[in-house]
Amino acid sequence: MTAYALQMLGLYAGLNILLNLILAYRVSSNRVRAKVMTGTGEDSGLYNASRAHITNVEYTPIGLIGLLVVASLGASIWVIHGIGVLLTLGRLLHAIGVSRTSDSSPPRLVGTLLTWVALLVAGLGCLYYAFI
Repeated sequence: MTAYALQMLGLYAGLNILLNLILAYRVSSNRVRAKVMTGTGEDSGLYNASRAHITNVEYTPIGLIGLLVVASLGASIWVIHGIGVLLTLGRLLHAIGVSRTSDSSPPRLVGTLLTWVALLVAGLGCLYYAFI
């Protein structure tokens, strides 16, 4: 792995870690506001904040692991940026969409699709670079 690839891995990991921290803070602040310490009660703001955080925790780690493996196996910087941008933008858009409403929304849909494409490229990239 080149120094630049490692720097870009650090960039995307750092951005996604900070996004996760922001989402976790939103859950905590909504818990305090709604006076609900476990679960989400009947509070829609807390429910939406919780869903945004939960889905981020579900998808981001596997995406970052895939990015790490692809970068470690010598993928081009374009592949690394492709996965990193798709994952980061996808998680951000999804969080925005879920935070606003529990119904379907364009940011939520686009965020989900970008995340899935990032995971698909990472998964296929892992297989490809493992055997070339």
